Amino acid sequence: MVAFCQRFVGADKTNEQTFFESCGVADLITTCYGGRNRKVSEAFVRTGKSLDELEGEMLGGQKLQGPMTAREVHQVLKKMDVTAQFPLFSSVYEICYEGRAPKSLFESLGGQ
Repeated sequence: MVAFCQRFVGADKTNEQTFFESCGVADLITTCYGGRNRKVSEAFVRTGKSLDELEGEMLGGQKLQGPMTAREVHQVLKKMDVTAQFPLFSSVYEICYEGRAPKSLFESLGGQ
């Protein structure tokens, strides 16, 4: 995230400390443990159903924010030809939209 912000917002405008303050850490923990993106993502991996199908079943008409954001970020990265520099973002997009195996996420982050 720091590298992404430095590249797209500007290194001079990115304060790395912001990412480690309590509000940033608390939001990350809450999202990872209790958010609807996490719950539906877990079902996505366990059931093999599509995200659209799971949204309908689990969210009562609401849409997930994570996959839409992954698609939008991927479009920007691809347009700028920098997808290889952001393997986490690229992998999440590929898992959500291109059928890449969820387990491959860990492989894509090797050495990062």
